[in-house]
Amino acid sequence: MTVAPSSALLRTRSNRLSNTLLPALLAGLAVAIALLPLPQLLVVIGSVGGVLLLLRRPWLILLPLAVLLPVTSATRLGPASATDLLLAAAAGLWFLDGARRRSLPLRFSPIITLGAVYVAAQIVSAWGAANFAEAAREVIKWLELLVLLLVAPALLGRRQAPWLAAALILGAVLQAMLGLYQFWFAVGPDFFIVMGRFMRAYGSFGQPNPFGGYLGLALPVALSLAIWGWQTLLQPQGEHLAAGRRQGAIWALYFSAAALLIGAGLLASWSRGAWLGAAAGVAAVLVLRSRTAAVLSALAALLMAAALLLGAFSPAGVPAPVAARLADIPAYFGLTDVLSQPLTDENFSVLERLAHWVAAQRMWAQAPWLGVGPGNYAQMYPQVRLPQWEDALGHAHNVYLNVAAETGLVGLAAYLALMATTAVWLWRQLRRSARLSTAWGRWRSALLVGILGVFVHLSVHNLVDNLFVQGMVLQAGLWLALAHVDCLDEHPDQHPA
Repeated sequence: MTVAPSSALLRTRSNRLSNTLLPALLAGLAVAIALLPLPQLLVVIGSVGGVLLLLRRPWLILLPLAVLLPVTSATRLGPASATDLLLAAAAGLWFLDGARRRSLPLRFSPIITLGAVYVAAQIVSAWGAANFAEAAREVIKWLELLVLLLVAPALLGRRQAPWLAAALILGAVLQAMLGLYQFWFAVGPDFFIVMGRFMRAYGSFGQPNPFGGYLGLALPVALSLAIWGWQTLLQPQGEHLAAGRRQGAIWALYFSAAALLIGAGLLASWSRGAWLGAAAGVAAVLVLRSRTAAVLSALAALLMAAALLLGAFSPAGVPAPVAARLADIPAYFGLTDVLSQPLTDENFSVLERLAHWVAAQRMWAQAPWLGVGPGNYAQMYPQVRLPQWEDALGHAHNVYLNVAAETGLVGLAAYLALMATTAVWLWRQLRRSARLSTAWGRWRSALLVGILGVFVHLSVHNLVDNLFVQGMVLQAGLWLALAHVDCLDEHPDQHPA
């Protein structure tokens, strides 16, 4: 569905903007040239040039948002984060670009509709929240997802989409490199030390688990696009075979190196939830790529399951450091009664998670229909906590229990409907792209396979954590925005690069 405002109204606004904004920029630049010293003048010229470039190519604002998302989300500028300001700038540029083109298309999809339903459930739940400010922050976080899904696809086209995908992967690569540096040179707090000499990687997140989750939300796409790149290199198609082979080589090398670095960083996080999520996400990509890959993936999954069970129940069968991380996995699924066991350094993290799961269940029982209010888990935690576990940790370390505790059965149903709708919609888009025997169709199919892997990772990892922190809602939103770009009105033989 597309909604477009009146062209006459937009024409009037476009004329007003062009008659005021451009002269103001040029007048300010003239004053700067006359008064400022050279270093400051260069900064002003660069800033004005950047503004003019964004006015001409507004989709470029999405690139820094994609690359720097973890950093900008942690950078506060008054009441807002740098991510909030970048998203606001993207919305403003979308409006200015629409005014210039005399059209403001708004493309709705089932994901946006179900996202709005989930936000509505949060708003209803927020009326009974003990801390309304925290509830408002949580609602705004999901409202920003809706804004992104409305604005970003309107800014993107077939030529721009691959660059945004590459930027999202680049952001994960930079975090992975930072994490590997921390791991190898033991940079971090003493309680992150593993194997006596290494340090659990945590990137700019400050914690290994969200760091591993962030990388896991990029690894499936990097892997799927790496496979696409090698296929393009080995079997170039179309009229421009040399160009296709050259571009295939560049993308194959880029995404392959990215997948290796992201995978290494994810391993260095030493996060069991990230490992499980990544295994599921990568398996989904391999299964969807081809029938042969599906058979091999099934065999690999069986071997991996056997290794996990061996490491969990018989630690002598695998390397000691890995066995120590795997030994507690049965406890997550209720296979052992660990809450009644004495607290030790080895079982602390598992007991802590289970204690928060119990607290979330108690919280949900207090307000089963509408919950205690979005973002209010920590606020209500002291009333339901178990003895010895005083720190609320911010969330329940299980998204499904956290959503149920904060927004009740109504919010949980809306969230599950959103995730199920997302999976079905992505699958339908994948089947649609698979019918296009063009370069764009092959690239988009590879992208959609990777995005499906991303949401498999998200669903699995969220069983033992909450990945909707430090901008990762918008990270998932940017992948979904790319999935919304179909651009079927463009020339079908145009190469995506």
